[in-house]
Amino acid sequence: MKKVIALTLALSAALSLAACGSSGSSSSAAAPAAPAASSSASASDAAPAATGEDYGTYNWTAAMTVAETTTNYKMVEKFKQLIEEKSGGSITVDIYPGGQLGNTTEFTEAVVAGSIDIGTGMTTDLVDFVPEMGLFDMPNLFSDVQQMRSVLSSDYAANTLNSYCENAGVHMLGYSDAGFRQLSTNKKVNSLADLRGQKIRTMTNNYHIAYWNALGAAATPMQFTEVFMGLQQGSIDGEENPYMNIVGNNFQEVQKYIVETNHLGHIITFFMSNSLYQSLPENTRALVDECANEAVQFAAGTADEEIAADKQVCVDAGCEILTFSDEDMAALKEQAQVVYDMVRENLGDEKVDGLLEAIAAA
Repeated sequence: MKKVIALTLALSAALSLAACGSSGSSSSAAAPAAPAASSSASASDAAPAATGEDYGTYNWTAAMTVAETTTNYKMVEKFKQLIEEKSGGSITVDIYPGGQLGNTTEFTEAVVAGSIDIGTGMTTDLVDFVPEMGLFDMPNLFSDVQQMRSVLSSDYAANTLNSYCENAGVHMLGYSDAGFRQLSTNKKVNSLADLRGQKIRTMTNNYHIAYWNALGAAATPMQFTEVFMGLQQGSIDGEENPYMNIVGNNFQEVQKYIVETNHLGHIITFFMSNSLYQSLPENTRALVDECANEAVQFAAGTADEEIAADKQVCVDAGCEILTFSDEDMAALKEQAQVVYDMVRENLGDEKVDGLLEAIAAA
């Protein structure tokens, strides 16, 4: 009930803001009167697209908790531009960044229920809805970013992973990434031993907590909105995130060191309500797939440049970039075995081995 109330309030606030800023000259420019009805128009009500093909008339809502500077936003914005252009304006998308439509759990629940149409986050955000996304919480899975991207664009992702998602009520439109998650801290870490006792903020994710505790750190679950103050006041020593989020939340201003642990891929998800997707006419589904694929490719094409730029921001702010020896990197993976055991127990050997085989093939 609290989540429903919170989401209702968030939607009301977003709609009020949209009403204040809208010119009112076009119904597609305004926020939808009620997200539950945002995709309710049928193909029979549609005006033909400029191309001459009838895709139906739809106004979709896209939600995220991250800011306009992120890869998530840029990917969804590209999708919006493409589908509005290629449908001749008969399909429109309204994007609500920064948690305007609730936190990740709240808006994902709404996507599953069909009252919000599109969402974007990361694989870990979906674990409560799609338990198999916990496969990507097994640390040190990938040897490098290119291997990770190969898996995310493989038949394994398109077929196996999407079947898991559809069973949970979401259709995965595609994956992007922000490289790997790194450790930032105010205590110098030259080796794995230096992590012992450090209070490292983690997400409220049992796999993440178990991993950092296994490394000898003191895993400290904390809401993301509290992290900057926690670092500033010293209640935590460090946290882990991709460079995108470190810079996006100005953690470089309150951290001295960044250790390139590359422990988890920061895999960005881009998904639609499965009930909506399956209800679309065949040609509209094909257009959605086409535009989503182009948007994902666009995001992938900018990822490395943005990672390098964010890393330079950290350096310019005075952060020292540290790397582990090959021996310590091997030790990271060895200590991660506790998480692999947890995931196997929760999901079964077949699902774990399926991902490991896809990685080996990549």
